Amino acid sequence: MNNKVVLIITHSNDNPCIAAVSEHLAKHGIKAVRLNSDLFPTKIKIESYQGTENEQILTLETGEQYNLADIGAIWYRRFHIGRDLPKDIDRQTRDACIEESKRTLLGYFDALDVFKIDDYWAIRRASSKELQLIKAREHGIDIPDTLTTNNPDAALNFYHKHQGNIITKMQTAFAIYADGKESVVFTNPVKESDLENLADLRLCPMQFQQSLQKELELRATVVGNNVFCIAIDSNKFQTENYDWRRKGSTTLEAWFPYQLPDEETQKLIKLTKSLGLNYGAADYILTPKGELKFLEINPCGEFYWAEKYQKQEICAAIANHLANNITK
Repeated sequence: MNNKVVLIITHSNDNPCIAAVSEHLAKHGIKAVRLNSDLFPTKIKIESYQGTENEQILTLETGEQYNLADIGAIWYRRFHIGRDLPKDIDRQTRDACIEESKRTLLGYFDALDVFKIDDYWAIRRASSKELQLIKAREHGIDIPDTLTTNNPDAALNFYHKHQGNIITKMQTAFAIYADGKESVVFTNPVKESDLENLADLRLCPMQFQQSLQKELELRATVVGNNVFCIAIDSNKFQTENYDWRRKGSTTLEAWFPYQLPDEETQKLIKLTKSLGLNYGAADYILTPKGELKFLEINPCGEFYWAEKYQKQEICAAIANHLANNITK
């Protein structure tokens, strides 16, 4: 058995993909160590000695202890720092606790000169939708006509350029909380009545994109040099036509395996690597004319539903990629 462990950064309520990847790693003789980031700093401890001593110790909520030298690779899955902090802490103090905890834990990860899927800072950089589209074009990947702006006049001109057939979406995961309920802001069409509110762009930029007719929507998950692709006919789900995530759980079994053309597969792999990533979940639209239009790639995109319902062996691929690159 390899004496190095794989550290999996996640949270207490993550889905079964953690156990599945851990089981595949065990087949390689590698132990997976789960770090539930929501339990830091309340139940997980870090000691980093610099100076007369040079040692970094990680103590999990289970009491297990690991040194920096014990870790051979990291799978950065989810990062939910401070979720376990007491609810009665005032907002300003809570924010300070979270920020200091985040810097401490990220500092610990940065000190780990090991293989990572993926490095936190690479993920942050690759999350830029603007950068993704620029890099996609550089690799010969077709994209919809897109405008990101805080200029109302530019948005109005873009609307008329496409005869009103445009959509708008957020560049970040965004939700509004009202009465304790979460309302996620999805991709939406821009209606003529919305033009009256374009002045609000001066307060918050938005991304506008050419609205495309859809034959299928694709999700292509990249792990190293492997791509796992599935498709859905979102036209069958009228309320999900602009964004299938609205009622994603009702569409899970409607997806089916799809063979992404080899040329597009290679372009996507090169794009992922150019963004500094080993993993990414990319979204495409296949138009009725057979055109593939790249929308975006999520550096930490969800995938377990594709494994569970469409039998995509993504967990095994992640484990294999970690095992093949682990520091000995």
